[in-house]
Amino acid sequence: MFPAIWSNRHAVALILVIATLLTLPMLMSLVGLPPRDRVYSGIRVETGTGPLDEREIFEEKDPVDILFVGSSLIVRGVDLDYIQQQLSSRLGRPVKIARLSLKWQGLDMQYMLMRDFLEHRKARLVIMDMPTLALIGDSPHIQAYRWMRWGEFPRSTADLSFRSRVAIYGAQVLGAPRQLVNYIRPNRQIRDQNLVAKLGSQSEYGTVGYFGGPFVPEPRTPPAIPLESMFSHGASDSNFDFSGQPLGPYHQYWARSIGDLAKQYNVPFAMIHIPEDTEKGMTQVPERMYWPAVVGLPAAPILAIPSATLFRDTSPTEINNYYYDQHFNDNGKELFTRAITPALLDLYTKEVHGAPVQ
Repeated sequence: MFPAIWSNRHAVALILVIATLLTLPMLMSLVGLPPRDRVYSGIRVETGTGPLDEREIFEEKDPVDILFVGSSLIVRGVDLDYIQQQLSSRLGRPVKIARLSLKWQGLDMQYMLMRDFLEHRKARLVIMDMPTLALIGDSPHIQAYRWMRWGEFPRSTADLSFRSRVAIYGAQVLGAPRQLVNYIRPNRQIRDQNLVAKLGSQSEYGTVGYFGGPFVPEPRTPPAIPLESMFSHGASDSNFDFSGQPLGPYHQYWARSIGDLAKQYNVPFAMIHIPEDTEKGMTQVPERMYWPAVVGLPAAPILAIPSATLFRDTSPTEINNYYYDQHFNDNGKELFTRAITPALLDLYTKEVHGAPVQ
């Protein structure tokens, strides 16, 4: 049986290899990081809309009217084409609606997407979904190793705990070799725009039944819902329950950073709640915290509809037909979008124009 280390020279070589890998994030920063867009091209299309995000951030140049930022919940919960058509009709001009998202929740990821976009393009309104109980733990996003780079994101970790700083550097060490390879040999799959659009939109789940069951088409016309009831009106709003499990310090840090980003770019900011399957029958919108206070934007509205209200005209036994897991399928996506769109249009005209547009 051969020894693990058979000479002093071998030991030195092994130490150098390990030291190089451990310091690779800093070495890459010293010699010059690859262009920022290469971060997104290195994200597998099966794990989110990274290639679509790259195009929206770095290739498109025109301002967007509404930018949605979030996780896969917002991908499967908001029909951009419908909102774009309705807002264009309301304003009497073509509008542009964009979305940035990666699978799995994490406010570090959502901050990164929002920051990269606002550094390159203008958004007249940003709307973000906030973490649900599906976000477990208090550590970097599960895909953080794909986009965290030393000295760039985050620019500084001084305000984070030692444990969080170690976790971030660990993600950077894990991702540095892959990012280097991606710079040398770019991901060619992003050139197939049909593939990018299909996987990025997660359209493959549109006609999937609940947890693999048969897809059952359901009515997609929502009940009549008063406009003002779809907006939060303070921490004691009867339509909301803000007493859920609080976020840990790591994600609260990024929540504050998101608020600071909105202030820095002077962009109106709002939040949206996408109902999950576990909310069936709830008369209140369950939230982990009172988000306007957490992000440091006291006037930031939250748009939401309690599940019991959204499915008021639906039999309890049929509600699952609107989901494929905790996410909406096409039944739910269209129902929710049509229900929440009047509030989105009202929010846009008030935040951007200062008064409702007739």
